[in-house]
Amino acid sequence: MKRALFTATKTLWHLFPLSFRRSAPTLWLAKKTKGMLSKNVINEADLSPKIEEHPVTIVEPILMNESEVKSPLLATMTPGVRVISTLDELDEMLKMLDQAAAISDDELRRGFTQFQMQFPLDLPEDPDSDEYRATQMKLYQWLNGKAYTTANEVSAFDVAAAIKKPFPFQTESPQTVGNHIISIGHLIRTLNLKAKSSLLEFGPGWGNTTIWLARMGYAVTAVDIEQNFIDLINGRAKAKGLEVEAIQGDFSLIDSFDRQFDAVLFFECFHHCSNHQALIASLDRVVAPGGKVLFAAEPILDAFPIPWGLRLDGESLWAIRHQGWLELGFQETYFRSLMARHGWDINKVECAETPW
Repeated sequence: MKRALFTATKTLWHLFPLSFRRSAPTLWLAKKTKGMLSKNVINEADLSPKIEEHPVTIVEPILMNESEVKSPLLATMTPGVRVISTLDELDEMLKMLDQAAAISDDELRRGFTQFQMQFPLDLPEDPDSDEYRATQMKLYQWLNGKAYTTANEVSAFDVAAAIKKPFPFQTESPQTVGNHIISIGHLIRTLNLKAKSSLLEFGPGWGNTTIWLARMGYAVTAVDIEQNFIDLINGRAKAKGLEVEAIQGDFSLIDSFDRQFDAVLFFECFHHCSNHQALIASLDRVVAPGGKVLFAAEPILDAFPIPWGLRLDGESLWAIRHQGWLELGFQETYFRSLMARHGWDINKVECAETPW
């Protein structure tokens, strides 16, 4: 009788929407009922053994068309995607990605879509607590093999070659180049800054946004943690006769500025911030009255199953284990609430022409 009741309850449970099953009240109820409704919850107190002891069902990988890849973030348990649960399986997938990368950048990106991990959902209730942050850092350490520091955010490449042919042009992929150019165009149009405005750009990376904004006459201050990127931006600016202030440093550098900017830009970089709450708290002091902050191509989605934490899609797992980078995602509801607590009005502007 008990077995039949449990089976019926479990069947009914999976008929509910995913957003309901992962809501805070539901997770609390599941915890109080000893996990009857969610048998794959991972205890943050002993993360690695729990993942090893409770492997999930593996689905054979399939290739996905470019048109099917709507976001760099894959929802948990995406149909047709292999779900892995051990480091051995992850390393197996990384070998597959190495083989794909040897063919082309497009093949590498298709490989990213073939696997993922489940999210640990048994998390501390307060997403702003040190305890919650510790669970994410512990998960990172398990995936990467060492504790996270900003020193892990390294990018080794030939600066001289990149001045002539930076990302995305080096991929030689019409899809990747096209999506990137469209994204930057949408970004500039959305910022809609007055001529001669000042702009603080964090994580400029290859400097594409930096150079284009500087060519428009904006006063751009670019901050990147990687010295190679700073050298690259300076080289690209010099080649075009542009003035750009490029500074090597991490996100905490925001507290050292004694001036304000008309806008602050995060383009594909905010999700690398290990203390995003502190960064957001510091924005007000560097943004001039009436100024703007833009979060562009960031994984801030209501489909994200936890308030914030490591993304566990194939590309993020590759970046964490292979590159050492921190790859966070944010639930849009949580992000909006956090920004509102610091007094920000929020507008969301989508671009249908690019999956980014």
